[in-house]
Amino acid sequence: MKIIVSGNSVEHLKKLIKKNIDGVIVSIDKLAVNGSFYMDVDMLDEIDFMGKEVFVSLNKLMHNKDLQLLRGVMEKLKDRDVKILFYDMAVYQIAQNLGMVSKLVIYQEHLNASIGSHIFYNNLGITGSFVTNDITYQELMEIKEHTKMELMFLGYGYAPIFYSRRYLISNYLEYIGENGGKKYKIQSDNVIEYPISEEEFGTTIYTEEVINLINYLDKLDNIDYIVMNSLMIDDNDFLKMVDRFLNREKLSNCYLGFFDKKTIYKVK
Repeated sequence: MKIIVSGNSVEHLKKLIKKNIDGVIVSIDKLAVNGSFYMDVDMLDEIDFMGKEVFVSLNKLMHNKDLQLLRGVMEKLKDRDVKILFYDMAVYQIAQNLGMVSKLVIYQEHLNASIGSHIFYNNLGITGSFVTNDITYQELMEIKEHTKMELMFLGYGYAPIFYSRRYLISNYLEYIGENGGKKYKIQSDNVIEYPISEEEFGTTIYTEEVINLINYLDKLDNIDYIVMNSLMIDDNDFLKMVDRFLNREKLSNCYLGFFDKKTIYKVK
């Protein structure tokens, strides 16, 4: 099992790279969402990754106007030793044309959650998958056992549970005649508060707490990559948690999401 992290800035990323992690995730400006920060693809030349694996996120839902930029970025990534996290199949089509499908890791959040879907994408030549946290540990292990995919799984960080291309915060504030920022909390009927954040390409609602699977790392050793996401987490707090993951410390009161319980929908 390898530990992959994101950073909140270039400087934060450089501090993380010096640790005994295995790789990093960087999000490309204009072509990614839910990133802890965004950079131009040419900035990759300015960072010494010290031999760590690099995952480049191009996980935005693409529009026709994005395709020229997307192709240009992917042409620059073709000969780099990187892997590409993607959501939209336009990325796959361009990768196929450029002969770089082997670099792709499918990252569709809630959609790619079954053995069958992993076999389907693997048959397209895609060898990696960032698996949704909507499934249980047992279901994750079944996907690993019955597919040939290299799997990534969120072990620490806020997970997106809802995304809209609309500017929901701005639209609401305009409707009630108030001004404000882009980050709030939204309260459900049962008084649970969920972080909600608006950025250039839409609005995302995240899990109410930080998912933390540090106590289950031994059980996850068969998973290829455990991801630690720094989004909305203080830089220093995140650095300390990375050390704890590397040392496999045990902690109390960790939020597990659906890791230990199934998602059950009941029709009223």
